Amino acid sequence: MIHTPLVSWCWRALPGWGKRLILWLSNAHFVVGAVAVVHDRNGRVLVARHTYRAGPPWGLPGGWVRRGEDPAETVVREVREETALEVEVTAPLTVQVSGPGHLTLIYRARLIGGTFRPSGEVPEVRFLERGTWPAGMRADHRALIETYASEDQRVAD
Repeated sequence: MIHTPLVSWCWRALPGWGKRLILWLSNAHFVVGAVAVVHDRNGRVLVARHTYRAGPPWGLPGGWVRRGEDPAETVVREVREETALEVEVTAPLTVQVSGPGHLTLIYRARLIGGTFRPSGEVPEVRFLERGTWPAGMRADHRALIETYASEDQRVAD
């Protein structure tokens, strides 16, 4: 953007809705997803077999962030809706560019309760020891687990 006194004056004179419109039209837009590396009390990582995902069905739990929703709350909501398990997000880990116009926020979380109940979206879950992968595991999610799952993530009873 060219910064001149005239441009600065015009920007300051615009109403808030005008500034938001210009920013909206002149910047990139992304669909945002959120997933989590969820540890149980034994340090194992939760993976789910998803029925709606294209490609390999096994991956980390999560889903799309709703408008106005905190992405960490997306993880809690999606895990509950898909599995009936309760998790607590403990830390943000990284952001992935998952494709043109698609960002995925990755969090660390811990299992805090619930009993798995199959859903139409997730008929099966597993708790994996590091390095053990089901057939059909997403390569990018396997890499996230290898990077962020470690023995020091065990949760005390």
